[in-house]
Amino acid sequence: RHPRAGYKSYLSMSTSHVGLVQGIILALCILHGGAGGVVELGAEFQDPAALDQPHLVMFYAPWCGHCRSLHPTWHEVGERLSVYPITVAKLDATIYKSAAEKYEIRGFPTIRLISKDRVLDYNGERTTEALVNFAKLGSRPLLTTISSSGKLNDLKRTEDVIFMLKNPSEELRSCLQPVASAVIHEALITEVVSDTVLPVTQSMGTTINSVTVLRPTMSVSREPGLAVLKDNKLYEYTGNVDECLEVSLWIKDERFTAFQLGSYPTIHPLLFLSFNIVFYYGSNVARISELKEMSRDRTKYEGEFYFIHIEKAEYIENLINAYVTEDAVAIYNPTTELYSYTTNSSVPLSVLMYNFVNEIGPLYGGTSFIAGIKKVLYRLHYNIYPMFIDHPFIMALVVMVPVGLISLCFCCDNPSRSKDDPVRKILEDESQMNLLWGDEKDTKMKDDDNNTEEVPDEVKSPELKKTE
Repeated sequence: RHPRAGYKSYLSMSTSHVGLVQGIILALCILHGGAGGVVELGAEFQDPAALDQPHLVMFYAPWCGHCRSLHPTWHEVGERLSVYPITVAKLDATIYKSAAEKYEIRGFPTIRLISKDRVLDYNGERTTEALVNFAKLGSRPLLTTISSSGKLNDLKRTEDVIFMLKNPSEELRSCLQPVASAVIHEALITEVVSDTVLPVTQSMGTTINSVTVLRPTMSVSREPGLAVLKDNKLYEYTGNVDECLEVSLWIKDERFTAFQLGSYPTIHPLLFLSFNIVFYYGSNVARISELKEMSRDRTKYEGEFYFIHIEKAEYIENLINAYVTEDAVAIYNPTTELYSYTTNSSVPLSVLMYNFVNEIGPLYGGTSFIAGIKKVLYRLHYNIYPMFIDHPFIMALVVMVPVGLISLCFCCDNPSRSKDDPVRKILEDESQMNLLWGDEKDTKMKDDDNNTEEVPDEVKSPELKKTE
């Protein structure tokens, strides 16, 4: 035997043993909730007011496959957040049903950030980075005070969207708590000291180390007032600041940057806004640059728009219920479900947007009955056709078995026909049966003893009379 064969065998065994031990340790950590800073909660987890710090909780069920797949990521999240005042925990909703009912858990896994003053649902990607960012952003104060331009510059380095309230009333400050809680992980809401100048970056802005330093060129003109700083522009709210509902809706509509790289977690919340959405699918550098340029200043176009460069065609296909090709631009209205579509890269975006707002040119989709039929047909083709391609035999069985059963039900005679049924009358009329079936139905067997029923003379055939 080769002199190093034993060493290789030992090394292979050692590697496999190490992997086995690691797997056992990970399984024990998952079962007992002691690793990675993850706490296993119980029936006592009922009252958020009793929490000393925010809890990022995964409600799970042992039989849930998605929950088991999430466990390693969840322990990584626990390790990352162990240096922050955030508790990463999990709760078996099948054992502690009262706690699950308290938080209205309907599916698994359900991830929520729970603290004394808010409960936030998580619907994003189940990655370590995304979960950590959600917990960190969702745990910050609902209202941050800005007392100087320097403070605003510091926030601008880390925040994409900043809402600024100037001298709000107590009623407005109080009623904005729910909307502040709802958008806390997407945008920062701040309260500005009355005499603080609110700057905005214009063409005279200076860039130092890739960070734009704001210059005092514009400020909120009203007190009380409200503005949002995003895309390096300050946009004032022009409605009635005392109307809490209107202000809340405006904040929800403005909580995203105008240009985004599209994925499902990005697109989904935009569908509940009153903005039109410009989608681009492709790699045309000029078109992407045009998309970004249009997103920087909303004064260049009519109407309210978000601009998304989507990564996968299926994101927009599932939205408009139609297939798209490379270098496609689609403009979609989430309220009316109407959209326009083109692959002509020579048409400027501004023209496409103007035509869409003013309903110039062909529009597709909508909420009509015909549009609903088209959606159903698209869904059938999109979901079922690939299954026929991948598994033709199984899909043939799935389709043919129900069709065969239905055919049998319709083809077989129904024994419960009523006496007034004309078909039954025909079948029961002996004379008609003779005409239909001929000599084979001239006589019929009454029982197994060869007893025959006398055929009336009036219906006897000439051949039968001659035989007699």
